[in-house]
Amino acid sequence: MRAIVVEKPGGLEKLQLRKLPAPELGPGEVLIEVAYASCNWSDIQKRQGIYPDTVSYPVILGGEVSGHVAAKGRGVRGFKTGDKVAAIAGPRCVGGFAERVVVPTDYVIGLPDEFPLDLGAAFPMVSLTAYHLTRSAYHVRKGEFVLVHAIGGAVGLMLTQMLKGFGAKVIGTVGGPGKGDRALAFGADRVVDRSREDFVEAARDFSGGKGIDLVIDSLGADILERSFDTLRTYGHIINIGEAAGYPDFPIRPKLYERSTSLAGFEVLHARPGSARWRRGVKFVVDGLASGRLKLPIEAIFPLEQCVDLQRRLEQRGVSGKLLLEIGGVSRTA
Repeated sequence: MRAIVVEKPGGLEKLQLRKLPAPELGPGEVLIEVAYASCNWSDIQKRQGIYPDTVSYPVILGGEVSGHVAAKGRGVRGFKTGDKVAAIAGPRCVGGFAERVVVPTDYVIGLPDEFPLDLGAAFPMVSLTAYHLTRSAYHVRKGEFVLVHAIGGAVGLMLTQMLKGFGAKVIGTVGGPGKGDRALAFGADRVVDRSREDFVEAARDFSGGKGIDLVIDSLGADILERSFDTLRTYGHIINIGEAAGYPDFPIRPKLYERSTSLAGFEVLHARPGSARWRRGVKFVVDGLASGRLKLPIEAIFPLEQCVDLQRRLEQRGVSGKLLLEIGGVSRTA
C-alpha cells in the first residue's frame, strides 16, 4: 500500500510517499480501505517533532479517516465488510495517511448511506472536540457568555454552532481581517480582530461588564494569560492548544484574582466506546446528516500532494478542513 511516512522529525521534506505492507489486523480491530484522510495541526507537530506526547519514528501520519470496512478481526461486532465508516486512528491518532489503516472498533463510527465520505474524514476530531468541550469538560447553559479564540478555524466554527444551539452568547477572536466572516455567518454574536482591537476590553463590553463564563483557548502564549482578565468571578478557561506559543506566566496569582479556574482538555478522555462517547457521536452525526451542523471543507489534495497540504495549513488562515484523497472514490460512495 502507499503511505506518507516520516522517518525522522523535520521540515516538509520529511514527508515521504512510500510503498509499505498493509497493516496486520488483530482481535477487536477493523481494517479500513481509506477514501479520505484529514490533516490536523497535530500532524504538523508530529512531523516537526514537537508533539506533546511521545511519537515513535518512523511514523505514518493521519489521525482521522473515512472509507469502507475491508476486514474485521476476531470479536468485532456491529460492523461488516463494505460498511461506510469514519474513524479516529486509534489512541495514538496515527496511520491514516495510507491506503489502509487498522483501527480499534471503539474508534470506528458507522455512517449513514447518504453521508458524504469527504465529510466523514473531516468531522470526528473537530466535532467531538466541540461536543465534549461544551457537554463533558464544561456544561454550557443558556445565556452564558463564551469566548472562543481562533473562532474562524474548524474547531471554532463547530463550537460556534453548538454553543448557539445551547443558547450561549458567543464572542470570538481571530488574528487578522476577514478571518471571522464565516464564524459570523455560522452564528457568532461578535468577532474581534486581535490585530486591531483589545479582546479583553471587547469581551468585557460584550458581557455588559459581567465577565465571560467560559473561555476556550487554543492559542496559549500571552493570549492565555490575558484571557483571565475577561472572566467573571468563578469563570473558567479550557486550554486546548498552544498554536501561538507555549504560555509562560505565574498561573497561581491569576487564579486567585477572581477565584477562576483553568483546565486542560483531550477529547479521547471521553473514552471511545463509552456511553458518553456514543452520545457525542450520535449528536454530531445526526447534526451533520440533517444539515443542522455544517463543517466546511476548504480543499482536497491527492495523497501525492501531502507536502502542499501541510504547507497550506502551516500558513494559517484556513477556515475549515483540509483533506487528502486517498482511495479515488466518489465523495458519497
